[in-house]
Amino acid sequence: MTPTEIKTALRQVGGWANKRLGQHFLIDREVQDDVVKAAGIRPGDLVLEIGPGLGALTQALLDQGADVIAVEQDRRFVGYLNPKMAPQRDRTVRIVQGDAAAIHWHELIGEEPWKFVSNLPYSITSLALRKALWAPKPPGIVVVMVQREVAERAMSVAPGVISPRHSVRSKGKTSLLSLMVALASSSVKIVRRVPREAFFPPPDVESAVIQIEPMPWQDRESRWGIDPEKVMQVAKLGFAHPRKIIASNLKLYSSQLKQTGIPPNARAEDLSPDDWAKLTRTIHGE
Repeated sequence: MTPTEIKTALRQVGGWANKRLGQHFLIDREVQDDVVKAAGIRPGDLVLEIGPGLGALTQALLDQGADVIAVEQDRRFVGYLNPKMAPQRDRTVRIVQGDAAAIHWHELIGEEPWKFVSNLPYSITSLALRKALWAPKPPGIVVVMVQREVAERAMSVAPGVISPRHSVRSKGKTSLLSLMVALASSSVKIVRRVPREAFFPPPDVESAVIQIEPMPWQDRESRWGIDPEKVMQVAKLGFAHPRKIIASNLKLYSSQLKQTGIPPNARAEDLSPDDWAKLTRTIHGE
């Protein structure tokens, strides 16, 4: 959609974008096409979209033959999207009004294979990635647009390849977000950077499109040697006071750290996903 089209649509629903809900509308068609391409949309794919807004990405997904379930919190946009999206030949679109953070996504998806494709509101990025990657039945692929800094942090220790064409580099330090992504993913990469000018109104920061291939649940415990949920439980305690050394946060004995090869003065951000898995196995005696 062009800025003029967005302004016209906003006038129909109330005349303004809700900053609290992170409403910034994509106006760069090339970026939108890259999102759809990265998701590998094929006719008949079931796609969950969070925050469809005025429906530009929703329509692009439908045009590729996908069936879309779109969750929108803003009641104004639900009223705008329902009549706009209704006449979709040979495809289905369901607009669900509600808070994506509170809705049980698996109840919407059911048992069908699905993909997660969204221009995510910045405020729910971490939660949305957690709900997708750690769902009872994870999606086949995740392609989301997020704040660039969050994208870099999410993949700082994850597997995959960073596209050199867009000069995005990871920082190499572990965070709860990057650990959560790494434990649940077989491949992660940043598809492209997205400048502020690609949105209307423009946000204060740059964005990036990130592509994640979730690891099937049956492969996760064999990869890490322990239930990754247990790893995350330990890591949450380890990151409770990031400036403290990990032994202090977890009240560990030096002998326990020695078993894992982790230096006694290491902080939570210094541990790799494998370190966290080893440490968790040691704590649980596995």
